[in-house]
Amino acid sequence: MRKKTARETRESVLASGWTVEADPETAAPAAGAAPAESPNDADADADAGAVPRDDESDVAARPELSNGALVMLGVFGGLYLLYAWIWLSWAQFYAGVNAELAAASGALGALLQQLVFWAAPLAPLLWFLAALLLNREAGARRMALWIVIGAVVLLPLPVFAGGGS
Repeated sequence: MRKKTARETRESVLASGWTVEADPETAAPAAGAAPAESPNDADADADAGAVPRDDESDVAARPELSNGALVMLGVFGGLYLLYAWIWLSWAQFYAGVNAELAAASGALGALLQQLVFWAAPLAPLLWFLAALLLNREAGARRMALWIVIGAVVLLPLPVFAGGGS
């Protein structure tokens, strides 16, 4: 039984989007030796020097978020979804009162009143997305700071004010 070595060819496939660059140490054949071509040599050489394309290298150079930062994003993302749901339920609860107030405000006032009134449920979602997109290069601490500020600013106050009675 012959022992397998690390230099034997093996069958494999390159992932989509990867290219092959020759390894300078193995690219130059030994002096006087004629390289023996076999069908599996191309596959073995293809895997040896696989590197990502230039457009993908920018993504790989970006620092990744830590596990704690990902958990924080998940927790606060859920909190922001809860905020949006609470604001939407209060907007539906006060829809009749708001319609009467908007009717007494004139045409432009009614339009602006309804726009602001129904935009409130979108505010938590928009803040969370803006904090993620605008702070992705700044680092996890700055992103966390803006997400916590948004959690305080967008707190659904009608729940605590007892506005339903």
